[in-house]
Amino acid sequence: MGDVFCSYYTKNSNITSYMVSMISPNQDDHILEPCGGDGIFIDALLNYYPDLHIDTCDLDKTAVQAMQSKYSVLKNVSIRQTDTLTDALFDFYSGMGFYDKIIGNPPYGGWQEYDRRAELKQKYKGFYVKETYSLFLLRCVSLLKENGVLSFIIPDTFLYLHNHKQLRKFLLENTIIKEIVIFPSKFFPGVSFRYSNLCIITVQKEELGSDKNGNSISVIKGLKSDEELAKLSTGMRDDVVTKRLLQKDIFNNQDFAFFIGDENTNHSIVTSECRLADLADCVTGIYTGDNKKFLAIECGNQREVSGYPSISEDDIEYSHQSIQPIEFPRKYIPIVKGSSSTSYFRTADKWLIEWTPSAIKHYTNDKKARFQNSNYYFRSGVAVPMVKSSKIKATIMSGNVFDQSVVGVFPKDDKHLLYLLAFLNSSIANEYIHIINPTANNSANYLKKLPIYIPTESELQDIDDWVTAILESRSSNQYQQWIDSFFEGRLKNKLCKIHAWQQKVPSTAH
Repeated sequence: MGDVFCSYYTKNSNITSYMVSMISPNQDDHILEPCGGDGIFIDALLNYYPDLHIDTCDLDKTAVQAMQSKYSVLKNVSIRQTDTLTDALFDFYSGMGFYDKIIGNPPYGGWQEYDRRAELKQKYKGFYVKETYSLFLLRCVSLLKENGVLSFIIPDTFLYLHNHKQLRKFLLENTIIKEIVIFPSKFFPGVSFRYSNLCIITVQKEELGSDKNGNSISVIKGLKSDEELAKLSTGMRDDVVTKRLLQKDIFNNQDFAFFIGDENTNHSIVTSECRLADLADCVTGIYTGDNKKFLAIECGNQREVSGYPSISEDDIEYSHQSIQPIEFPRKYIPIVKGSSSTSYFRTADKWLIEWTPSAIKHYTNDKKARFQNSNYYFRSGVAVPMVKSSKIKATIMSGNVFDQSVVGVFPKDDKHLLYLLAFLNSSIANEYIHIINPTANNSANYLKKLPIYIPTESELQDIDDWVTAILESRSSNQYQQWIDSFFEGRLKNKLCKIHAWQQKVPSTAH
């Protein structure tokens, strides 16, 4: 671990062997390893060709000293202690392209001080600077000669997160993306990310005006062990599932995002004429700045939550429907917070929020608090937990405040409320959101992108009947398959008939 950046040193020979095979060094190549660490990539390169000319550097003084001692007798290995992202020599090299090949494992996941962020924002204008791995990728592509090749191991979040939109655009315009291998972080010793996988990306630098329209990117997922990476490096690919994505298609996607699903699903995501944002506003709720001071649990709840007080009914105003404070002696109102154990309706802990004059003054004035999207408080909508699970569990929300652990989905036309609730609990919405954003969060910006079908009045009535029956019976089992079949057929435009819809499905009584 580095002091500033999180540096995970590559100990896996299967990973290094694959990456070296992807850059395919020639004996005369000038190669850069921009974050040398303990020299594992240098060792792999020297095993390939002992006389390769290799430059390496690291910000960590201890790592540099160890490498200088390790490679002291090798005149073909040059080592410097420097910051790759701000180094003046690299500034000079980036103007003309200098290296034939670049390979590495840049740091990621570490905290950066605010003054350093300001420095990087100034240097890399328009690019996301909180995650340094993306800047290493940007920087090192600029250091490549024309037709030079780079292979990096990094988190896969740059493929789809909003923050990395400009990086994706840069890569699509300035490189031919040759191959992306996505795999669990557990393949990498000492690393276990909950929010993303790791990937190895290999690109070849191409000038801005070159024709990349015909380039087919090889995307490999589903590897069961790191030994399969070793097979890839030797050309044994018969047992590996490879997807092909046209680079021009990705460039035409919204925000240049990579959608790595089956062809039918990708097509429906890209070509949909209507998205959730067309029918609803998706917003995040309040943050108190100090939850343990301002939030509480209703007395007699299913379980107590450590650190939060238990409040009796005498202190709760259940019917309050205004951002104005409640009157003394009551202090709390209900709030929708966190995940739900059930879809459609909530049976989880009943959270409360202090809604006194002093509390609201705090929410609106304290620097840590966020009284955000308050015009949506107390409106009818759908609550989607921010933290993703294997299945979205969207619930009805009527007349409540909601906090930042929930995305509130509010229909632009009230008639679509139950329809949106059904859609967000459908199997296809769940499939889409895991492709649009495979990370651990269901943030508002990604929910907005979900393709959705605009129903006819007759279809809307049937969906409303089914959802009403679910809410009244407190069970979704009887109707969920009809809802799934409806959205599956409408959104994927299947040629086969929709089993539940084509049958005489009994409508429920109003």
